[in-house]
Amino acid sequence: MSAAIFRTEGTIVQNSFVLAKSSLLKAVSKSPPALVSLIGLAILANAFAAYYVAQEHTIYFWDHSGYWVQYIDLSKLLAQHPISALRQVISSVRYSDYGLLPVVPLVPFEWIFGPSRQAYILAVTNIYMLPGAFLIALLAQRMTSAGPSAFSLVSATTIILALHSLWVPVLQGWPEAAGLLVIGVILLLHFAEPFSEQRWTNLITTGLLLCLLMLLRRWYAYWVAAFFPALAVAQGLNIYQRYGLALQHYIIPVRNAVVIGLTFLLALFGCAWPFAWRAITTDYSDIYSAFRTSNSLLETAVSLSFYFGWLIFFGGLIGLLTLVRRRQTRLIATFLLVQSFVAFVLFARTQDFIHHHYLLFPAIASGFVAITIDIARQITGGFRRAAALGILLAILLAGSSAVFFSRAEPVSKILGVLAPQFHWYPAVRNDFDALDRLLDRLEELERRRPGDVYVLASSTVLNESILQNYCRLGPRPRAFCDRFLISNHVDKRDGFPRQLLNASYLIFASPTQYHLRPDDQRVIGLLAREVEARHGIGGSFERLSGEFRLDGNVTTSVYEKTRPFEKSDLEALSAEFIKYYPDRRAIFGAPSE
Repeated sequence: MSAAIFRTEGTIVQNSFVLAKSSLLKAVSKSPPALVSLIGLAILANAFAAYYVAQEHTIYFWDHSGYWVQYIDLSKLLAQHPISALRQVISSVRYSDYGLLPVVPLVPFEWIFGPSRQAYILAVTNIYMLPGAFLIALLAQRMTSAGPSAFSLVSATTIILALHSLWVPVLQGWPEAAGLLVIGVILLLHFAEPFSEQRWTNLITTGLLLCLLMLLRRWYAYWVAAFFPALAVAQGLNIYQRYGLALQHYIIPVRNAVVIGLTFLLALFGCAWPFAWRAITTDYSDIYSAFRTSNSLLETAVSLSFYFGWLIFFGGLIGLLTLVRRRQTRLIATFLLVQSFVAFVLFARTQDFIHHHYLLFPAIASGFVAITIDIARQITGGFRRAAALGILLAILLAGSSAVFFSRAEPVSKILGVLAPQFHWYPAVRNDFDALDRLLDRLEELERRRPGDVYVLASSTVLNESILQNYCRLGPRPRAFCDRFLISNHVDKRDGFPRQLLNASYLIFASPTQYHLRPDDQRVIGLLAREVEARHGIGGSFERLSGEFRLDGNVTTSVYEKTRPFEKSDLEALSAEFIKYYPDRRAIFGAPSE
């Protein structure tokens, strides 16, 4: 097949990527203002991350603390027992839904700067987020009509760093930006050459990168699953527009797609077959239905527009549609549109977008940035162009400020739906004294009668992760922190709270603490009802003296187990769960103490 065939129409952009890669880097390296600007942006990004974390006065818990704790633990283990650490990483990749793989590159940061929350957030910012943002900016500026330049790269990077949707997962404590970095590499590699001419090394590398993306954070499986339909549609339309249905023009692209797919599957099952098999055989849309509040795809799309803000969300979509109309960018824009749409549909059928917006961020951000730079280039006069970009940047920063700082909330009201309607203010707690007294009480009980502790609460005010993390990472670490049992929180995911059978002490909260719909958290509500009424399994616990008032007027008390559970009580509780979930007898069956 002639190479010239695929250098026309939609594949022009691919060849331009090859030329642009070296020319752009040379241009930036020979442009001191561009280098200074990029370095300055990195410094400002670090300053913002450090300032935000400094405003927080809270206890991080669940997913907000999970990888931070792993960052601390793995760093110590690697320094003291590297072989054991390696085995633990491999085991987590093969079996766990929260693998240690994204933590490994962060370990040197902990060795140098320590285990603090601020050091962890800065590690994610510098090792994952900033390189990922730069690669998405590199992709976006290569999609502009004028082609790549140092000016467009700096402008693209500045705009992307001003987007709140880039920052939210980082400041929440998730290492999701690791996936953003890999996505940037995948897209730049995939569009570096015409697909029919890509070498086997490129195809295999793409497949391996798709596997790496999924192993870094499991929910990126939706991005990977959407990659192949997008590849088929974008390449298929490109060939059809040029050559119709002539079969010979489809053979090599199909072969190359198969190579990528087989490489991905072989790598995934070779590295993590237990997880891969579980992923194939598990109905995630069912077990995570508690995390889905939207009733339709349209409702989910509306929620996304409010999360991103209409300016970014619709600006990105319009930008991609505009790029589809251009011959030079039709292929990549079609790919991004189809890929983001398929990923959206697949994920929205599973649960709401909580911290998963990076599935859509590369497409929306690159489309928005590319069209913005193209519009700016049409403005005559350097001063007027800079002023226009400055006004846009001011609007973006104002909207992002309203997301992260309550003092800027009036700005969000002025901008209306153009700005994000989402807030993630620095978290502040005012009940540390009460928590200290609660832990002191548990410590006293542990000295008298050692035993495990079950926390019957599931809210942002109180849960087992809050108490365990404050016990371990607070100003006064204690010796019994490993006594906190993992509580069951979500009915369909967790089933009967069997850990309760091992508890000597119970932490009870009034009012009952939920973070989802009570109907999806009966593992909290039914137990709380019985404990409060001292009925059923609640009859096995005796309330101890003392109350501890937490934020939100939540009153907490400690119960001690005084007698074994009655078999009839466990069976009655199991039967009540099964009444609500008759198809889940396997996970709600009565345990024996």
